[in-house]
Amino acid sequence: MVTSIQSIVLVTPVWNDSARLEVFGHELAQTFAAAAMPIRWIIADDGSKASERMRYSKLLRRFQAIYPNIELMHFSPRSCKGGAVYGAWNQCPNSDYLAFVDGDGAVCPDAVIRLLRRVVEAGGSSGVIGVRAHGGRLAVRRTLLRALSYYLFRFLVRKIVKLDSSDTQCGAKAFPARQYREISDRLFEQGFVFDVELLLAFQQAGVDIQEMDIPWQEIAGSRVNLMRDSRQMLAGLFRIRRRSKSGVYDHV
Repeated sequence: MVTSIQSIVLVTPVWNDSARLEVFGHELAQTFAAAAMPIRWIIADDGSKASERMRYSKLLRRFQAIYPNIELMHFSPRSCKGGAVYGAWNQCPNSDYLAFVDGDGAVCPDAVIRLLRRVVEAGGSSGVIGVRAHGGRLAVRRTLLRALSYYLFRFLVRKIVKLDSSDTQCGAKAFPARQYREISDRLFEQGFVFDVELLLAFQQAGVDIQEMDIPWQEIAGSRVNLMRDSRQMLAGLFRIRRRSKSGVYDHV
């Protein structure tokens, strides 16, 4: 049992997606209850419609019956995934570790626990990010188009932003809270590329980032539109590069 840590804050950003959270959240609550770790789980609702907010409140009560240390934060208007994650993290000034996991269930609860244990074992010196490994009991075969887009985006991240990461977009990451607070005022992206900016800011600050292979499965029902969102992500990479060249992320 981990006893020397004040708290681990894990945020799950959601947006009009209570159906998928219902399954994953139940499993995650059960895993947290058995893990004997000081995890504060925050479900961060990023501007969902009123009917979804009510469903999240009902789910919260069901999850709390299994694992009490769960809360729901509503953010409005919608700020996108990164905005919800940062909004929740910034309301936890006394935490020792900050993490997030997507609510679709692509990353299994056991992998989430392993990720959190590993960042704790690093003793505050390193962040840990999940690197997707295909497979799992609910695996959905990735289409050729999505596979190509994954490798293309990784190439563009390395080429445009100069960030050498195996997988910037996996929805499971954990960091020492103190090191996040030192760079939080340099973070501007809130959409799909917020992970890229976050990792680059850590890199520029000299923070070690460990990569951990995790089981991962593509979940049907993704809202990502490859044509529309790819343009937005590319524009975001160029914004990050401009800031990087102007010294925004330089360690002071």
